[in-house]
Amino acid sequence: MKPISCEFLPNQLVRLLNRPPEFSASESGLGWGMAPELAYGRHRGPARIRSRQAAVAVVLTPDKAGDWIIPLTRRPTALRHHGGQICFPGGRIEAGETPQQAALREFEEELGVRPDIVAYCGQLPSQYVYASDNQVTPVIFVARQQGRTWSPDPSEVDEVLELPLSAIMRDRNIRRINQCRSIRKAKSMNSPASSCGRDDGSAGKITHFDAANVASLDFKAPAFMYQDWQIWGATAVILDQLAQCLRRSMPDKSDAFDSANLASSGI
Repeated sequence: MKPISCEFLPNQLVRLLNRPPEFSASESGLGWGMAPELAYGRHRGPARIRSRQAAVAVVLTPDKAGDWIIPLTRRPTALRHHGGQICFPGGRIEAGETPQQAALREFEEELGVRPDIVAYCGQLPSQYVYASDNQVTPVIFVARQQGRTWSPDPSEVDEVLELPLSAIMRDRNIRRINQCRSIRKAKSMNSPASSCGRDDGSAGKITHFDAANVASLDFKAPAFMYQDWQIWGATAVILDQLAQCLRRSMPDKSDAFDSANLASSGI
């Protein structure tokens, strides 16, 4: 396996991802195979006219061992949307902000550290996250090695996860997991369903609860498995599309790679 050098990675990602704003998801040729069963193609859009515009920061950075990693966060279980799930740092694009600016601001707010960016590489296709009504733009950056300890905001982050880039390049790290979504008694037309975790193998089964959670719908979702993490949903779709881009740029089309020795490169 040939190493991916600090020069090769940002240059190839810039070449593959720097597309004009009107460049559509269908034109990218990237697959959506990591979307959950319940997505029914909704990740591809179109979003509602009043959907919130959001951006997430996909930051590739070397760790102390010189391996490429991607910082992710595990959200507090008490949060209304995506509680307990593993996500990219990100959030709403405020008035006057570009997706790049919003992604970096949210990264710093959530993790307590601003990444030392080497290159802005471009954007992956935006996707509509139905559960939270967000139209999400994934913004790709390459950053220098993190010199400070993460200082996450406890209201938004339970844990910072450093996912090796090699973990998303191996198909053997993907399996289908069981999830369930609670169906709540609607208090208004805008009350969305919330998620709950269950792995009992009963896909498609409807179970009744109490007056607040009136039922649950079990479904399956592809997930990246790393250690005891299950990374699924929009995060898995973005990671998979990033892996697809990297595979296109690798001459041997290998499904795994090692990072370069970054010490001599100054990154």
